[in-house]
Amino acid sequence: MPKYLLIFSLSVFFPIVLFAQPKAKDIFTGKKLSINHINKITFQKSKFWPKVNPQLFEENLRRNIEQPVFLYAGRNTNFCGYAALGYVFLKEDPFGYTKFMTDLYLYGKAVYGTTTFTPSKAIMQMAGQIMFEGELDRNDADQMLFFTLADHFKGYLNIFHHNYSPGYEQGFWAATNLRKFNRMLRVMFKAEIKSKGSDLIRPSFENLASFLNEKLATGDVFLYLNNVILRKKNHNKLRKRIPTHYVVLQSISEENGLVTLTYWDVGSKTRRLITTKTLSKILYGVSWSIRK
Repeated sequence: MPKYLLIFSLSVFFPIVLFAQPKAKDIFTGKKLSINHINKITFQKSKFWPKVNPQLFEENLRRNIEQPVFLYAGRNTNFCGYAALGYVFLKEDPFGYTKFMTDLYLYGKAVYGTTTFTPSKAIMQMAGQIMFEGELDRNDADQMLFFTLADHFKGYLNIFHHNYSPGYEQGFWAATNLRKFNRMLRVMFKAEIKSKGSDLIRPSFENLASFLNEKLATGDVFLYLNNVILRKKNHNKLRKRIPTHYVVLQSISEENGLVTLTYWDVGSKTRRLITTKTLSKILYGVSWSIRK
């Protein structure tokens, strides 16, 4: 372990102070509407998603509604950006998420806001067949969500990989650059989205912790990172000097050059102690919402 880095992780059960989150009453109502909506549906084999197991799909939906923290992108996929979006989507609008997913399953397409999502035949055939990616293997609803978002949104990293082929979830077909990520946020969230940073040049901050706390007070904050230090993935061997990962910031504090960082990262909440210098070195972008 590098001398400049101190790390400790806690389970998802430790208490965290959240900033500018929806009211508890609204969240409870959204979850209740979501469960009632699912209870009205008898999930049969989908003609649009032939490999998706109806039972696993329903179980995955119910768990996501009750415990969005467990949304998981897989061990070595490039689905982390879609997972970060999905985690906040679930927390902010559980009923919107539920309606979106059930429409995808029942009708092969879904509308959210003013955008229509019509997944390609290739990903409809693939969803439900992910293997060797841990918990994602059994999370058929998550597979559908990630494949649908990756199929719909495109950026310059996807220019030569527009059409899906098996295994592309680990490559450039599913990759998400910062501008594409911000475009996804603007489509899926009912809030103004601001951003600072880029894919190649790290942004500078006079006081990074103060800046991030200021943004947490307005809404949700996403960090775009080079995750070689924070999270080991096989494809990082080829990407040690570029950002590849998105996390959702929960809280941050700084003292004597050390930052205590709490964030959601594909399936769990984690707290890490890291030097301010190291955080600045791995941080390439910050995106945040401003709720009306």
